[in-house]
Amino acid sequence: MKKLVLLALGALLLAGCSDARASLKDPKTAVFSVGNQTLTKGDMYNFMLARDAGYFTINEAKKVIFEKEVPVTDEMRSEAEETLNTYKTMLGDSFASYLQSYGFADEEEYLNNSLLVSLQSQELTKVYVNEKFSDLVSRYSPKKIRIMQFTDEATANQALEQVKNGANFEETATSLGSSVSAAETIATTQSSYATNVLSTLSVITDPTLTDVIADDNGANFYIVQVIATDAESFKEEAVDTLASISALSSEASIFYFEKYNFTVYDKTIYDQLESNYADYLIQAKSK
Repeated sequence: MKKLVLLALGALLLAGCSDARASLKDPKTAVFSVGNQTLTKGDMYNFMLARDAGYFTINEAKKVIFEKEVPVTDEMRSEAEETLNTYKTMLGDSFASYLQSYGFADEEEYLNNSLLVSLQSQELTKVYVNEKFSDLVSRYSPKKIRIMQFTDEATANQALEQVKNGANFEETATSLGSSVSAAETIATTQSSYATNVLSTLSVITDPTLTDVIADDNGANFYIVQVIATDAESFKEEAVDTLASISALSSEASIFYFEKYNFTVYDKTIYDQLESNYADYLIQAKSK
């Protein structure tokens, strides 16, 4: 059955002319039978087309790209196996039902077609971020910071004064009861900080200690220590942070679809992609 799916994908992608409709050479070949009912290759192929062959085609094409750009490493496999074991421990006797509910025949298929694919997707986004690092830094303005948050303005002012007088930022945050961790982190324009904090960070170009920043309704007060503004000086951390921005995952995929000139010739699939996944339909953009 798995071979049939791959053969069907090949037909969808490699049919030879404009507005073609792919077909199988042996649609009447039986795959399996239950009682008096027999499911043929043609039945499965048509079912795949009707369900959402566009979605299937995109995901299978991604796997081809993954193998070219981010092939599975020993480190990835080790991480995937660790995740698999964690799920098995958590789910116990229900793990088999979990696999079945998501359409996986066994652990190996789940490992290869879900866990490893997910890790490859993450890695591909990092490769893209590295390749477009300067542009993405300009867009998202990553900065290395520490931050404190208090509900009382007087406490925030006390914390600011202590840090100005040489007290350790993290220790001060802890001793005065900051409601967030003051450990080093990377902030971008997409971070979930209060609007006024992001606005303040947007105009900072050098390491500094901010004044107390109140949020819009005056319920919380923040102090930010900007440690570094040159993203090249903390590039590895910046790449990890930028790669976690959800929009960049799709952006990275589309970039590599363009790089490898992803083309669909089957009209049925083309129409599905045009309706539901137009960003991936590279050939339409060149018209």
